[in-house]
Amino acid sequence: MLYDEILNKTNAQFETYLAPARKASSLVIEHFAKVSEFQLEALKAYSDLSVEQLRAAAKVSDAKSLQDFLSNQTKVAKTVGEKLNEDASTLAGFGKDLTAELQKLTQENVATVSKAAKAA
Repeated sequence: MLYDEILNKTNAQFETYLAPARKASSLVIEHFAKVSEFQLEALKAYSDLSVEQLRAAAKVSDAKSLQDFLSNQTKVAKTVGEKLNEDASTLAGFGKDLTAELQKLTQENVATVSKAAKAA
């Protein structure tokens, strides 16, 4: 009986101390999944653009089409630059979100651990 009570109390304390780590791990895993999905979508977009440009280059057959192709490259470079900036901002936002969530979790856990320590 006494053994069971000690074991139950120990398990409850163990759970109290491990719960925050599980929550933090879950947040990090979700962040990793979100970033991975975003990177795969970005890779597809950049790959599609590259293939499109290769096809356009393959269609160059005379001076006029070469001039048109080169003229279009300025637009493509601008589009790529804008996309890179947008993607960097999105990734930075993901990082800020994760940081905010982990800080909130840390604050909650400090309060929980303090209460548990006082109760013990």
